[in-house]
Amino acid sequence: MRTKPLASAPLNSPVTLTGARSEDGHPKRSLPPVKLAVQPVPDAIRSLVRFQPASAPVVSVYLAVPENLKMARSKIHDMAKHIRHEAESLALAHSERQSVHSDADRVLELEAVLPSLVGRTLALFRCADEGLEEAVVVPGLLRDRVFVDAAPYLRPLLAILDKSHRYAVVTVDREHSRLYDFFMGRLEAAERHDDRVLRKPNYAGRYGLDEYRVRNTAEDLARKHYRHTAEVVEEFMHQNDIELLVIGGHQESISAFRSFLSHELQSRIVGTFVIDPHTVTPARVRDEAERVVDDFERRQEAQLVGQAIERADTKDLGALGLEWCLAAVDEQAVQLLLINDHSEAAGRRCDNCGWLGVAGVSCPVCGYATRAVPDVIDEMAAAVVDAGGLVDHVDADTPLRDHLVAALLRFPIPAPGAIAGAQGTAAERT
Repeated sequence: MRTKPLASAPLNSPVTLTGARSEDGHPKRSLPPVKLAVQPVPDAIRSLVRFQPASAPVVSVYLAVPENLKMARSKIHDMAKHIRHEAESLALAHSERQSVHSDADRVLELEAVLPSLVGRTLALFRCADEGLEEAVVVPGLLRDRVFVDAAPYLRPLLAILDKSHRYAVVTVDREHSRLYDFFMGRLEAAERHDDRVLRKPNYAGRYGLDEYRVRNTAEDLARKHYRHTAEVVEEFMHQNDIELLVIGGHQESISAFRSFLSHELQSRIVGTFVIDPHTVTPARVRDEAERVVDDFERRQEAQLVGQAIERADTKDLGALGLEWCLAAVDEQAVQLLLINDHSEAAGRRCDNCGWLGVAGVSCPVCGYATRAVPDVIDEMAAAVVDAGGLVDHVDADTPLRDHLVAALLRFPIPAPGAIAGAQGTAAERT
C-alpha cells in the first residue's frame, strides 16, 4: 500500500490518507498523525459482505465532504454525537457500548484527513470489538448517513459499484486525437496523438492534376491518422480492461473514424457527442461523456427491468416484488437483482442461516430467532453479491417503482402466492 495525496491517486487502487493534528488547547503540541487506509470499492465490498454479525454493532458512516471544511467538521461532530446516543439507547452490554464509543472516537479523528477528501464522499465501516475497519472514497457528494446495526450498511456503496463501468473516451478529427479514461465520474487524460496533415488540402497548382494529388494525399493522411488512432484505442482498452467506448468530434470525423474500428470495438460504442476538438476543454469532454454514459445506462436499466417483468409474468426465470425476490435470494437463485434506487423496506434476518424475510420472529428454515433489520433490501443486495450475483440500482423511471425490486434468476422460483395457492388446493383435495 502506498501513501500519496488522494487528489492524484486513482480510486481503483489502495491508498493511505495521513492527516496532522494537534492537542486541543495546545495547538503547537503535535499528536501522532491520523492514518486511514482506503480500499477500492470492489475490494471493500468483498470483505464487508462476508462479515458475520457479532455481539457489538457495526458503525456505518457516509460523509460527504464539501469545500467548506468548517461545515464538514460540524457534520463529523454531529455524527459522533449520534453514534454515542445510539450506544446508550440500544440494549447493549458494557463491552458493546465501549466498542461503539470507540467507533465514535475514530469518526472524530477523521477531521484530520478532511482536506484530502474535498468534493468526495468517505464511507467508513467500523466495529472496534471485531477489529473491523474498512474505508472507501467515491467521487461526488452522496447523502450523509449514519447507521449503527449488526451488519454494515452497503446500499449506497453497492449503488456506486454497479455504476462504476469504466469507459474510454476519444475525441478525434482528421489530424488530432485525445484519449481519456472515464471512471466513476472522473476523466483522466491518457494519450494524445497529432499526425501530419496538409495545411492547405484545397491548394491547386498550375494543373488540375496537382489539385487531385493534393486532395488524394490529404485523404491518405487522414485515413492513416484514423487507423493509427483506432489501433491506439484498441490497445488502450485491452491493456486497461475497459469494455465501453465513447467518441466525440465533428460528425463527419466520427463517421470516418468508426469505419476504422474493429467489429469488436464498434459493438462497444455506447454513444457519441459532437464537439470541436480544436477548442474543447477537458471539463467539456467530461460533461459530454457523462451525458452519453447516463443516457446509455438509463436505457440499459429500462431494458433489464422490462426483461425481468416479462420473465416474471411468464413464470420463466424472473421474480417481481419484495416477497418473491426475498424467496429467490434465500434460495441463492438470483443472477441479477434490480432495485428501485430510493426503495427501503424493514424486514427480518436470521443470523444463523442467513434467511431473509418480511416478517417472522422465528426462522422458518432453522428455527432460530430472527432480528429486525431497518432495510431488508440492503441485506438482499449484500446476500446476492456474496452468492456471486449482480446488483443494479435503477435510476430510470420504470415500473420498478411500484414493485421496489425485481430479479433475473438462475433457476425458477415460484411466487409466494403460487406456493400458498398450491398448498391450499392440495389441502382441499385431501
